[in-house]
Amino acid sequence: MLKEISIGSNKAVIETKGAELKSLIINGREIMWCSDPAFWGKSSPILFPAIGNVKNNETEIYGRKIKLTKHGFARDNEFEVSKADQQNAVFTKDFKAEETGFPFDCRLSLSYVIYSDRLEINYAVTNLSDKDMPFCLGGHPAIACNNLDNCTIEFSHKETASTPVMNLNNRMFESGNRIERLVASDTLSLNYDMFDNDVVYFDDIVSDGVTFKENGKTLARISWKGFTSLGLWTPAGKRAGFLCIEPWCSSDDYDNDNGIFADKKGIQIAKPDETKNYTMIISAE
Repeated sequence: MLKEISIGSNKAVIETKGAELKSLIINGREIMWCSDPAFWGKSSPILFPAIGNVKNNETEIYGRKIKLTKHGFARDNEFEVSKADQQNAVFTKDFKAEETGFPFDCRLSLSYVIYSDRLEINYAVTNLSDKDMPFCLGGHPAIACNNLDNCTIEFSHKETASTPVMNLNNRMFESGNRIERLVASDTLSLNYDMFDNDVVYFDDIVSDGVTFKENGKTLARISWKGFTSLGLWTPAGKRAGFLCIEPWCSSDDYDNDNGIFADKKGIQIAKPDETKNYTMIISAE
């Protein structure tokens, strides 16, 4: 089911499956990718409680081996619209350990609020279990463009940053193999070839926002609170008309990780009955 929120001519459309943003029109312009399955049939899936891959789809939690598939299970579940008005909609799903295999009862809520110049998305993760709950959380919005070879990403701060290379055989980041991307600079020039090894993952940056431009024109600005790192992605070899700009907490496993979920880089911990909040803002300027 689709839920629409709006203010004036600005409109967002969210699908209850996965609480996924499908369309965002601001100032008369569609910002989101159209979900063409020939390239990638999604537009903004939620990544929870995993991001990317754990080694052999298996990780250890409190001494138990747990199966976790790529990007977790939230994106594949139907959410309830727990609150809604003209400008706001809240999507909520309670997950039971016996149903998911993830050894915690937990709740995930996404609140969408549209304004005259932006869309704000709040992610609320609640631990309904009696033990500390480690989890990953990530956004995955796909912003439409014409040709990535003509695009740039401008970071909110000057960065000196490198990104780990993904080993496509074992689907893990190589801790000792990194590509230098920025040296005291805030602007990254994009091209399709840079995604041949999957996601370009900035695991150590200070910026809390980026601006996506094509031929100098702003396509979208995405900023965040609570998220600790950033992934950029478009499918390798397809020359698709979008870039996913992904604020993350944690990521795929690295080759030197110890296999314990709570020890992953960037992992989040929610104490029993604690709710942790994260925000992503998408605007047209």
